[in-house]
Amino acid sequence: MNLEEETLWGYVVPKAMKQVWAKQIEITQAFLDVCKRNNLKCWMECGTLLGAVRHKGFIPWDDDIDFVMLRKDYDKLVAIADKEFKHPYFFQTTYSDEGIYRGHAQIRDVTTTSVSMDELDRPYCKGIFIDVFVLDGVVENGVLRFLHRTATMIVKKSIRGYLANLSDKMSFGKKIIAVLSKGFYRFVDYRKAFALYEDLFRMVDSDKAKRVAVLSYKYSTHHFIRQRSGYDKQVWMPFEDTLFPAPTDVHDALICYFGYNYMTPLHLPSDHGRHYMDTERSYKEVVPELKAHPELYQERLGMLYTE
Repeated sequence: MNLEEETLWGYVVPKAMKQVWAKQIEITQAFLDVCKRNNLKCWMECGTLLGAVRHKGFIPWDDDIDFVMLRKDYDKLVAIADKEFKHPYFFQTTYSDEGIYRGHAQIRDVTTTSVSMDELDRPYCKGIFIDVFVLDGVVENGVLRFLHRTATMIVKKSIRGYLANLSDKMSFGKKIIAVLSKGFYRFVDYRKAFALYEDLFRMVDSDKAKRVAVLSYKYSTHHFIRQRSGYDKQVWMPFEDTLFPAPTDVHDALICYFGYNYMTPLHLPSDHGRHYMDTERSYKEVVPELKAHPELYQERLGMLYTE
């Protein structure tokens, strides 16, 4: 990969971002090696898949890598992660790190930094990462799907409320949920609630389902849903200087996120927002520095992102 500043599709990709891309590809290769050794399947997802199709690599204004796995293989990966991922890699989930809720995993390099301003006081690992999302089976009956979604949302919002800082700006309703959740989880480990949350998704076998979606990230009753048959096999596609696995029905996987005009570029930010990212220094060194000198945050963003 060319690590120098480059203009791609009319967008200037700075050298600092190219270094982040290279680090994310390095993390991805470690992830793919673990999957290969353990006969687990994964596929490019969302903007990473779109980038492979439209750009043969990263979307020029993107800053992360997304993969997806079916629930059963994802569960197997979680079970072996401690054994398979060695320093500098850390397999981060709600179970493996303190004070974090996330319905999917992130694989992070602990010698690097990827942090937003509102994460500075959070205790969890903040290294550069790739996302590993989970495909779960969709409940086809509309009424049952609504009830299923409602049950998962109750658990999800209670965990988020428990982990929220009451001093943060939030609506009155969210503050009430946070107060009640903090009281409840004084007596119940929030990770037990998260295990229940995941069990609710396991109620629908993704191997037997007609359609699947990343429900533990955004549970929509009509968006982001695609055919299960596209995830029986892997198709390896060029991505930068390597090959990444894609579903067999790429079109179906892309229109559920981007619509039928996905080949038309739209300059959109990533869901997690702009992060301070550094491939050379650990977050353990960077975070105290940012707390003391918050102006360095915007300075670094100027090196990573262009308008």
